[in-house]
Amino acid sequence: MDQPGPVSSYINVAGRRTLDQAARQRFERRVRELEAFGHRGSATANEARAGDYLQRELEAIGLPSEREPFRGCRSVGLRVFLHLVVAGVGAALLWTFPLATLLLGLIALGSFFLEEARGIPTLGRLVPGGPSSNVVARIAPRGDVQARLVLVAHYDTQRTGLMWREEIVRHVAPLLSRMPGMLKSPLFAVVFAMGAQVALGAAALVWPEAVRHAGFGVLVVYGVAGGLTLDWGLGRFVPGASDNGTGTAAAIALTEDWLGDPVDGVELTLLLTGCEEAGLQGATAWLRAHQGELKRVPTRFLNLDSLGYGRPRFLGGEHSLFGSPARYPSEVVRLCAEVASQREMTDAGPKVLPVPTDGLAFLACGVEGASVLCFDDHGHMPNYHQLTDTSDNLSFDIAWEAVSFSRDLLRRLAGLNEDGQEG
Repeated sequence: MDQPGPVSSYINVAGRRTLDQAARQRFERRVRELEAFGHRGSATANEARAGDYLQRELEAIGLPSEREPFRGCRSVGLRVFLHLVVAGVGAALLWTFPLATLLLGLIALGSFFLEEARGIPTLGRLVPGGPSSNVVARIAPRGDVQARLVLVAHYDTQRTGLMWREEIVRHVAPLLSRMPGMLKSPLFAVVFAMGAQVALGAAALVWPEAVRHAGFGVLVVYGVAGGLTLDWGLGRFVPGASDNGTGTAAAIALTEDWLGDPVDGVELTLLLTGCEEAGLQGATAWLRAHQGELKRVPTRFLNLDSLGYGRPRFLGGEHSLFGSPARYPSEVVRLCAEVASQREMTDAGPKVLPVPTDGLAFLACGVEGASVLCFDDHGHMPNYHQLTDTSDNLSFDIAWEAVSFSRDLLRRLAGLNEDGQEG
């Protein structure tokens, strides 16, 4: 892949040299050092050590930070598998105890919706977890706080499994990118089967012969999905250079830039989240802990995730694993498009993801903002959730292009117009 090469200096609105070659080198160093942990699995000791490292990096640039602890989950795959077990037991009882089929189907479907679409742990509480934390730093503005920007990136890494193999993902990702609505979710078949189970259980109570054969289809879906999610849930944690060492390093680079040229009246909050890969748990914990202050001060977010492949993109929407959609505000999408046009970026967005990022947690809480990722023209991100997600397999040139785009976007989200004046 691309090796670091000459990078033109970037001039910010104040005319200062900022995202230059030295900043680029620090960005790459941080990505490689995060990868060097081997993994930063959600709610693991390695995740905690990575948090310590991030605090040292922030201290080195003169920015004190703090840890905000919460209890996290180590495996979203096992959470999904548990729901399949509950639903599967119910489906197996269709021919002997249809009321149990109905009730267990409702429990599994309702719990899956609450956990994936609303961030409310239900059955997932039974999956083993551990301590996790967010790394948080704030840059107070000159003068009174009139607005807040939250710069978000997660630093934990996902488990891998058969379902994430490149031979599968490179075909599935383009297919999902073309699907409408809830069909974009890679787990839509599971949600559909749970809904069908509820309907079959209800029908079997009054007309058992009508559903005698239909239940086998539901069991087949649960069997295939159960095998894949169990394999995923017990799989190895990945190195996470792109996902999301790049986003974390990019957020620190933009924070350094902001330190040199803060915006009057705008507070910048750097939020590096743990357990994003376990169901957006870090972002959800932070939003719930700070909901009071979020109501008092107008707040926007910029979420950075998985850079270094294809080209930089901004999102117009994303989906929970349940399949429920979240749309980015039209005014923010327009602003993203303007920045992309000014930078002469090609096909930058808005794009819609079939899977969730921390941005979904913010949108669900009514906080508007933007998300920047990198992927190819077919929605495919090579090495996604795979052991090959290493620094040597991503392009630092593409990642740095996304950092520069994000820098312009952050300034616009702060309320600056094209001339760099407050608007």
